[in-house]
Parts: sequence; C-alpha cells; structure tokens
Amino acid sequence: MNTYKKYIMGFIGCGHMGMAIAKGAIAKEYLERFQICVYDPSEEVRKACKGQGFNVLSSEKEVIRNSHLVVLAVRPQILDEVLENMKGEPIDTLLSIVTGATIAHLQAALDNAPVIRAMPNTPLQISEGATAMCKSENCKADEYDFVFQLFNSMGVTKTIPEDKMNEIIALSGSTPAYVYYFINCILKDAVDRGLDDWDARALLVQTVIGSAKLLQQNPKTSIEDFINEVCTPGGTTIEAINSMREQHLDTLLHEANEKCIKRAEELG
Repeated sequence: MNTYKKYIMGFIGCGHMGMAIAKGAIAKEYLERFQICVYDPSEEVRKACKGQGFNVLSSEKEVIRNSHLVVLAVRPQILDEVLENMKGEPIDTLLSIVTGATIAHLQAALDNAPVIRAMPNTPLQISEGATAMCKSENCKADEYDFVFQLFNSMGVTKTIPEDKMNEIIALSGSTPAYVYYFINCILKDAVDRGLDDWDARALLVQTVIGSAKLLQQNPKTSIEDFINEVCTPGGTTIEAINSMREQHLDTLLHEANEKCIKRAEELG
C-alpha cells in the first residue's frame, strides 16, 4: 500500500453476504470493527452497519479513498451504475462478489485495478460457506492470500480458473436454494401424510446435516457407495431412488443448471 488508508476493508454495498463477510472478519479476529467502513444507499443497511460498530461513509468514492481493500457487494443489476460512481479513484485492491461480473469488465471500468473475484454462498453467515476465488494478474499474492484465508476461516475455499466461475454459481452459489427447495418438498409431503410439521422438520434437517457430514468425513468414498449403503436390494429406499432415476432427476438438474449459468453470463 503506497498511501495511508484509515480502514483495512471498505464495503460498497453491505447486504446479507457483505454483512456476513464483515462479521466473519471480526469473529475470526482478522479485523477490528473500527477497521471496517461501509457505503450503502439503503438507510436500513446503514443503520444495521452502525449497530455493528462499522463506520458508515457518504459515497463509493469516500470508501475507496479510505480503504485498502474495497469489497464490491452490490446486485448485478446496478453494477454498471455503481462502477460509474467509483471511477476516478485509484483502488489498492478490489474484492468483487458480484455474480457474473468478470475481472475484465471490472478492470475496464476501474483503470485496471487489481481484482480478486469471489463467489461465496449464504452458509458463510454461520462460518460454513463454500467460496471459489480467482484473481487478476496484477493482484499481489499477499493480498490474495489474506482474502483466501479470510474466506477459508469461514468454510471451504478453492482457487479456480475464472472461466469456470459461472459454473461455480450452479455448483455451490445457487445450490443452497436447491437444497432448501428439496427439503421443503420432502417436508410438505411428510406433513401431507400426517406428520407433525415441527417434528418432521427437525428430523429432516438433522438427516441432511448428518448425511453431509458423512460425505465430508469420508472424501475418498464415492457418493454411489453411500447411496448403495442405504439402498438395500429389494428394500424400500431403492424403490424411491429408482423412481427418481426413471423420472430423470439428473437431467432435470442439468437443465436447471444450464439456465442458472446462462443467466450468470447474461448478468456478466
């Protein structure tokens, strides 16, 4: 860093994901609250940030002038408008979590600023996130390492080629919603069959947690082996799995991912 900056990390936009990153940085003792600043046009968000002890500034440019690491956490639909407001201020390092926004697009708008691009997901809020990252050629290794380790302290982080970032959206970025939808479908069916809503939800959620932990703790065991472990030949579960296969659930998911990735490309 060539000049003194008052804050280590400055957020342009601080919705759910931006707030999760900021709070995670504090919880993991990477930063103190006074080292974080925020600009967001929403009065509600500004109030929430003040409640967290973050410094609330008056514009995008003020965040850039005063922050070493600028976190861009706005909706893709307003990205270009925000980038226009950011022009003219030299950026030490930009961390973008904007869906679909390429490094080339960001650098073209911001005078070739060093860029780190990250795709976290919402479980980051409870330090169980999955984050994919990449960087521009002019981003310093120590800057990238700081951000990588920050995300890694809040879950699992992997470096991937930028041309696969949109595929990551379908793999882990959007997948929490897939999981919630799948759980909700099973839960509704259970309730329709007469089970108590709260009891069914508790059992179902724990089943998902336990199943995921088994996968996590046995990374060398194939997922097919786990399926076969539950599916006794001639038993009950194999009937359900065969029904899903006959209905081509894998094809349905592939087509859903295709639409997800296509939309990410449109937004980018």
